[in-house]
Formats: sequence, C-alpha cells, structure tokens
Amino acid sequence: MSVVTILDTDVINLTLDKEKKIFNVNLLDDTPYEEKGFLEGLEYFKTTWTYINTESNKYHLLINLGIGKKENELPLHAYIKLIKVITDLNSIFVNCCHSSCILSEGSEKWQSAYNLITKLWNPPDRRPLLFTQNQDEVNKFFQSNKIARPQTLA
Repeated sequence: MSVVTILDTDVINLTLDKEKKIFNVNLLDDTPYEEKGFLEGLEYFKTTWTYINTESNKYHLLINLGIGKKENELPLHAYIKLIKVITDLNSIFVNCCHSSCILSEGSEKWQSAYNLITKLWNPPDRRPLLFTQNQDEVNKFFQSNKIARPQTLA
C-alpha cells in the first residue's frame, strides 16, 4: 500500500504517499472553522513530520486548501497558528522536506503576503514554497525542487 491515511475526518484528510513521497494535507469540505478540529489536524501534522524525520525520509508537502467557490476561509489566528507550527518544524523541513506547495483559490494574495514576510524574515535554510491554483504547476515545482543527496567521496 503506497498511500497511508494519517487522519481522515469530515473536514481534513492527511495522507502519506510513500511511492511519490508526498505528504498530502487536504481540506475536504467548505465548512465553518472549528478550533478543536483545526488543532487536532495541526497535532497530526507535527507528529507526521516527526515520524518522517525519525525514519530519515524526505517528502514534498502539498496543502490543498481547495479550488473553487469557498465561503468559509480560515480566520487570521488560524493562519498564525499554522505559520507557528511550520516555523517550529523548520529544522525538520531543512532535512526532510523537498519543497512545499499550497494549492489555493487565493494563491496570488498568499504568495504576495509570503514575499513580503520573507523580506522581513528570510532564514537561509528555508525550503522552496509555491502558492498556486494549478496542479500542473505543483507537479513541475515538485520535480524541480528536491533536497540534494549528500555527495560521497570516491
């Protein structure tokens, strides 16, 4: 079995595709924000990256926030919590996350915000990140952004 389900609720689905080496985070439904479920998803997210690190694996991260009509967006404080978790996991990402894509209807505004933030805070070891609305762009981005294998001495 190449796809392992980590968490599957009415709102979120977390899977590891062991063959393609992609950690998928999928918001499944356009439902109102619910703090308890969001925090549970973040906890599973952190635990999965800890597992990936412990197993010395390398994965891409695909966060699918949904394309199409969305009436219920995450509130600002939820994005802040997500950013804090991602910042806390940076040392794992440096070694275990090839690259990350966020598939979202509002990809342009989020890319602009991210570009502004990285002008203020730009750690030299951060992994490549793309915001997009196009699955083909995700595939190309993942193909072109991989952690280089350590060179061995001959």
